[in-house]
Amino acid sequence: MNKIIKGFVAIIVSVVIFTACDNDFDLVTDKVEIPVVYAIINAADTAQYFRVERAFIDENISALDIAQIPDSLYYADAVVTLTRVTTGEAWIMDEVDGNLEGYPRQDGVFATAPNTLYKLRTADITLEPEEQYMLTIDIGDNRPQIEATTVLIKPPFLATPADEGGLNIDPARRFRINWNNNSTNAIYDAYVRLFYDETIDGVTTPKSIDWSLLKNSEINEIDVLSTGFYDLVGNSLVVDPSITRQQRGASFTLISGSIEISDYIRIGQANLGITSSGEIPVYEGSLSYGLGLFGSRFTDLRDDLVLTQLTRDSLSSGPRTGDLGFQ
Repeated sequence: MNKIIKGFVAIIVSVVIFTACDNDFDLVTDKVEIPVVYAIINAADTAQYFRVERAFIDENISALDIAQIPDSLYYADAVVTLTRVTTGEAWIMDEVDGNLEGYPRQDGVFATAPNTLYKLRTADITLEPEEQYMLTIDIGDNRPQIEATTVLIKPPFLATPADEGGLNIDPARRFRINWNNNSTNAIYDAYVRLFYDETIDGVTTPKSIDWSLLKNSEINEIDVLSTGFYDLVGNSLVVDPSITRQQRGASFTLISGSIEISDYIRIGQANLGITSSGEIPVYEGSLSYGLGLFGSRFTDLRDDLVLTQLTRDSLSSGPRTGDLGFQ
């Protein structure tokens, strides 16, 4: 399996691979500019954030130096538009600083400030499952307009666990959850998050542990050993008689990704977060020009789940976690 080329330190390799199948780029010129797009629609989010950047090869300037110059990283006058193809409704995205939106960019080879993103409030747009949406990016200066389309993923039908219901993790049984696969070639991530309060010397701190159940899986079911949950908790926490831990419940999260994300991940390990320090995917996807990804995903969060008495007892007195002070 091909690997994704990570960071601007490897952008030369990325460009060579990409231009091998695109005659629009000429590597013998002094400078090559490549648009890089990360755009994932998630109807479950309160806002949509897209990242649009550019990468350069310059014979006279180090790629590392270019990556630290915001004026070289971002387009000055880019216009990013999302269109619902069936109706023609179109929404121009607002340019914002992710650092001020609560999405600071991780330290890396890229400049971290400003952290330019493009935003639409979900309440201001219409997102319908199984409908086609078009992303249009006008980067100005009579350069080619970037276009891409995706079909919005249909959320899977997940019957259990129910919102505010009980979560049973029986160490004597396998942990099983399944759902209807409503979208072709979808991929899934799933995890359980355990919430607890930890008290040390009279100071109580809310904490959590994530039990990963699926990662980039095409299978629409979970069937794992329940003991894996207790092994994870037991290996994650220190044994200290002076520490008490109060169980507060759990949540279950299922994330569905569209075919574009599935294809992207088949190339290599994708980094889809808008807080990413920067990874250049050697993947055109449906983009008419440049590198990157336009797709959709859906996050189904089942929150405020109550742990069953059996689960609580297993945490507080079971062989794997009984000495961790759970109450």
